[in-house]
Amino acid sequence: MGSGLGIGHPVLTTRAPENDLFHQKTDTFSAAEKYIISVFVAIAWYNAGELIVLCLSTFKFYRGWYFWSLFIASLSLIPIGLGYIFFIFYLGVPYYLSISLIIVSWTCMVTGHSLILWSRLHLIVQSPRVLHLTLAMIIADAIILHTSTAVLLYGSHSTNILVAIRFTRGYNIMERIQLVVFCVQELLLSGIYLWETAKMLRLNPSPLRYKVLVQFLVINVFIIVLDVAVVAVQFAGYYAIQVSFKPVAYSLKFKLEYAILGRLIAIAKSPPSSEPFPSNSLGSTGVPGDQPAHGRRHRSPPSEGRKNESF
Repeated sequence: MGSGLGIGHPVLTTRAPENDLFHQKTDTFSAAEKYIISVFVAIAWYNAGELIVLCLSTFKFYRGWYFWSLFIASLSLIPIGLGYIFFIFYLGVPYYLSISLIIVSWTCMVTGHSLILWSRLHLIVQSPRVLHLTLAMIIADAIILHTSTAVLLYGSHSTNILVAIRFTRGYNIMERIQLVVFCVQELLLSGIYLWETAKMLRLNPSPLRYKVLVQFLVINVFIIVLDVAVVAVQFAGYYAIQVSFKPVAYSLKFKLEYAILGRLIAIAKSPPSSEPFPSNSLGSTGVPGDQPAHGRRHRSPPSEGRKNESF
C-alpha cells in the first residue's frame, strides 16, 4: 500500500529513513514531486471514471464474482486517490479519516484484482482443487496482510511517541513484505492463465487462437512490468511516488481486462470453428451470453437487449 510514516502527526516522505521521523510532511516534498503525485492521482481518477462507465455498459447482468470484483476494484481508485491527496497535502481533513480511506480502498483495489483473475479461472481450469486452493490463498493473504498492515499503519500515527516508533519499524518491514507477496500472488494467477491457455491451444491449434495467445502473452508481460516497477520504486525508498503510482498501475491492469481477456475466454467457450464472441456480449462473469458459470445456469431475460437491474 505504501502510505506514509508518522509520529503524532503523520509524515509521508519521498524517502523514508527509519530514524528520520520528525519532519513535517509539508516540508518533505519539492514542487516537482507534488506535481508528479497530483498527475498520477488525476490519471487514476480519469481511468476510474472510464472503467466504471465501461463496466456498467459492457455487462448484461450486474451480478457474479467477476462483475462485482471489477466494479468495486475500479470504484476504489477514486477514494484511494482522495485519501492520498488529503494525507499528503493536508486539506484540513483528520489524518485518521485519510488513513481509513486509503486502507479500505487499497484492500478493494489489490485483493479485488486478484479476485478478478480468480473469477475467470474456472473457464480454463478444470480442477476444482486448483480453484479452491487459489481462492484460499487470496483470502488468507487478504486477511493476514491487509489486517496486519492496517494495524501497524494506525499504530505508527499514535500520539504516544514510543508506541509510534515501534509500530513504524514494524510497518516499514510489513510494507515491503505485503508488496512482494501480493505481487507474487498476481504473478502466480497470471502464470496459471498462461500455462492453461498454452495447453489449450496445443490441443486445439488455430491461427486465431495463436494470435490471441500472443496478444495475451504481451499483455501479461506488460502487467509483470507494472508489478516490478511498483516493487522497484518501493525498495528504492520513494514511498510517495510509489503510493501515487500504484493506483495508476492497477487502473491500467483493469483496462487490460477489456483489451484481451474477455475475448480469450470467449474463444475458450466457443466451438473450434467459430469466431470469438464480441467483448460487449459478456455476462456478469465474463462468459459470453448466458452460459453457466461456477456450475450455475442463469435464465435468459425476457428481452434480449434489456439489462438485469437487480443487485
